[in-house]
Amino acid sequence: MFGFLRGYFSNDLAIDLGTANTLIYVRNMGIVLDEPSVVAIRQQGGPNGKKTIQAVGKEAKQMLGKVPGNIEAIRPMKDGVIADFTVTEQMLKQFIRMVHDSKLFKPSPRIIICVPCGSTQVERRAIRESALGA
Repeated sequence: MFGFLRGYFSNDLAIDLGTANTLIYVRNMGIVLDEPSVVAIRQQGGPNGKKTIQAVGKEAKQMLGKVPGNIEAIRPMKDGVIADFTVTEQMLKQFIRMVHDSKLFKPSPRIIICVPCGSTQVERRAIRESALGA
């Protein structure tokens, strides 16, 4: 009923989730984020242990080749599709937090995500689920 008011109080975001870089456009502001699609993950407790996100974007890319053995920098997108669902979701969450200030009475942003034209329904659903989880 009051959905039209939501646009006045939240940001409208457009996300280009690319293999190399992720871009975020905010309505009336332009492109506000251009970060590499790279995530640094810390592996705890062996190969089957807990994985925690250490850094995303430029900070994670700078860690490539310079980190201890238990931290790995990966690209969660391969050939325009999600290769690692949970890492992509966490990366999206971090990028959205960078551009959308969370306030108590500010609703979550409305988001459009670009997907490759050759993506399958399963891949599109995975991207949608990642955004909803973020």
